[in-house]
Amino acid sequence: MKFPQIIFLFFLIMASCTQQQSPEIKQQVDELIRQQINDKRVAYCYVNVSVENGQTSISGATVSEAAFEALKTFAAEKGCDFKVDLLPDETYKENIWGVVTLSVCNIRSSAQHSAEMLTQAIMGTPVKVYQKDDGWYLVQTPDRYFGWVDGAGIATKTNEEMTEWKALKKVLYKEQYGFAYSKPDAKSGIETDLALDNLLSVVSEEGGFYKTVLADGREAFVKKDECIGLDIWYNKSVAAKDVLATAEKFMGVPYLWGGTSAKMVDCSGFVKSAYYYHGIILQRDASQQTLYGELVDTQNGYETLEPGDLVFFGRKATEDKKERVTHVGMCLGDQEFIHASGKVRVNSLNRESEKYTEHYEKGFVRSRRVLNNIDGDGIEWVVDNAFFKQVLPE
Repeated sequence: MKFPQIIFLFFLIMASCTQQQSPEIKQQVDELIRQQINDKRVAYCYVNVSVENGQTSISGATVSEAAFEALKTFAAEKGCDFKVDLLPDETYKENIWGVVTLSVCNIRSSAQHSAEMLTQAIMGTPVKVYQKDDGWYLVQTPDRYFGWVDGAGIATKTNEEMTEWKALKKVLYKEQYGFAYSKPDAKSGIETDLALDNLLSVVSEEGGFYKTVLADGREAFVKKDECIGLDIWYNKSVAAKDVLATAEKFMGVPYLWGGTSAKMVDCSGFVKSAYYYHGIILQRDASQQTLYGELVDTQNGYETLEPGDLVFFGRKATEDKKERVTHVGMCLGDQEFIHASGKVRVNSLNRESEKYTEHYEKGFVRSRRVLNNIDGDGIEWVVDNAFFKQVLPE
């Protein structure tokens, strides 16, 4: 065999070995991340394994220091290039805050409009900023969820600016939909649309209008009678009938994967929004919400369910399959529940009811009681949330 052929064969064998090695290393990296991070929805970790010029590289970013250190050690042991960033980026280590400037802001799985919509945040919501990528920001919402937002949706602020923002009076928008105007006149031009639960900062009052300033500096006027003070939050007193009244405002609202606003909602976004109006933060997804609150005993039937309880559906655990919670609704009483499925509607677990659907009874997993179980561990008062303490007057 000629020397060039030997060289070619050597590199061919090396390339083949590298190609075989890369999937194995990828599996090991994935397992390492699983060991360090229980839920990547609330602990961002995006890591890729690639091969370039025969060298395996581990690259990406994470907010988990434990995962970062474990990956760094693993890369050194395997002789891999290590290009993983520990977030937040240097730019945001000190001034980490941002405030949502749109009535409803979409948050996606990656920094592009075509990426899956994971969740939404509404106007006035404080977020933590961890990274910027070509006009997009990696943010974390008050329920600890991570995702990417177009820069048009938030205004980043220094710590000093957040202190100034915090000093402004805040009101909550209480209508399903509405507008803020360029002048204290509903016939003037529209400055922005508004949605239920939007948190507005007030600088003055003119006639029947609040003069508000958005986080990006825009000034707008909103009707005072369409807003409510934050006593509803600070009092920490919630009645089930009031939560249900808010939930019923959503009747007929279309379903949207990732939706968490009065415009369009998914199942967990719906119950989350209803409770948020009354100052309670739930976890983002049904599979997270089902972990918190008092477990309601339904072994002998659904008569134990009370208004406001959350009911969860999916697949119970078996010997060979893990539990899978995929849907959530809110009890209205008499075994009826309101939920977002196609649209926000009412069904029943009572077989004698015309609203009964066998599908939901077969898929019932459990129920949790939110009210009187707000302990900061998965169910939290807005005014006690570390994020909202950055924007709410004390």
